[in-house]
Amino acid sequence: MTRLTRHTRRAQSKLLLKMGKAISEAGAPAHRLEASMQVLLDKFDMEGNFFSMPTALFATLGDEEVQRTYMVRTEPNDIDLGKISDISDVINRLEDDEIDVEDAYNEIKLINNSQPFYGAGLTMLSIGLASASLAGLFHGSWYDVVAALIMGWLTAFIIIFSSKYEHLKLLFIPIAATAVGFSAMSVSYFSNSIDHFIVSLSGLIVLVPGLGITTAIRELSTGHLVSGSARMAGAVTTFLMLSFGLALGFMLALGLYGDIPLHKLSSVPNWFVYLSIFIISFSFTVLFHAKSKDYIWILLTATIAIIGSKYAGYWLPSPFSSFLAVLAVSIVGNVFALITKKPASIMHIPGVMLLVPGSIGFKSLEAMLDNQTIDGIQTAFSALLVAVALAVGLIAGNLFVPPRKAL
Repeated sequence: MTRLTRHTRRAQSKLLLKMGKAISEAGAPAHRLEASMQVLLDKFDMEGNFFSMPTALFATLGDEEVQRTYMVRTEPNDIDLGKISDISDVINRLEDDEIDVEDAYNEIKLINNSQPFYGAGLTMLSIGLASASLAGLFHGSWYDVVAALIMGWLTAFIIIFSSKYEHLKLLFIPIAATAVGFSAMSVSYFSNSIDHFIVSLSGLIVLVPGLGITTAIRELSTGHLVSGSARMAGAVTTFLMLSFGLALGFMLALGLYGDIPLHKLSSVPNWFVYLSIFIISFSFTVLFHAKSKDYIWILLTATIAIIGSKYAGYWLPSPFSSFLAVLAVSIVGNVFALITKKPASIMHIPGVMLLVPGSIGFKSLEAMLDNQTIDGIQTAFSALLVAVALAVGLIAGNLFVPPRKAL
């Protein structure tokens, strides 16, 4: 084996660290990041180990005689499917010797520093549309759908506005929950026409960390105990902050208006559910920063997730219906990756997002806040079972169709 120069090894190490930071900040979980890094280590015929957490990446690189350990600080950002796709493309071309290490480093640097595909206005629109669509999927009425659209826009405005201020962005979750909870109760009081719980949940759905819990369980089940535990702690903290803010908003409204009943009106017609698939797919394309040409694949996985879960529910109870639905999403995503050479995450993440137990967990916390401890614990256990079913289903899909690439 030809011994490489020190300059070459330094360039390779520099690329590995930059690549790892980019993958982590694009929202990839620990097992995908470390598997991707192993692909490059094999390519460079280099010895090394990676250990990732949501906020840091540790790497030991180099041969036994000359080995160094690095620590890279990472920012836990939202999932960015566009960056994951671009990073995967760089890895593919690097493996095929279409680009050299220096060119790959420069491309990863540009990807990591690139601005989001979509602006604040389109993001705000997408959050509102996603909230309105989910209100229909939660069997809300037309009034609930319209109110959820407005609550989603309110949440989006708070997210975008608070991101400009260092201290405010640390509190945007309870602030948004308080504002949405109070506003939903106010609309319910004056209109006598909405279910304020469905409207509140739908308006805050982009903040509910159901996907984080599912990812954490998947990391734990694949042996990444530290990263999984940290991600789980973060998701639980987000749930608690949402519950605190929502309880505060409800309390302020009850103190001002008195008792406000839920208004259960006729649910939206069935055709709205199918229309919602198109709307949610558009919203997920924007919110996950996917490329516009990947909309068709997100639409496909959303259809599989929603329709599959619906019909599986006729024969199987939860969480087994969710397991079958996510198993189908996992298999189709892996087939998609084999055919197109794109990351399976483009189909996996939006599909899982529609099946995550966020609404169940939210109901659990609501029950506990209402001093219904036993009901709250039972509901929380149901949410965890669904999350476990999703994690197992994603992994089981790899048995039927092995993934082409780690991402």
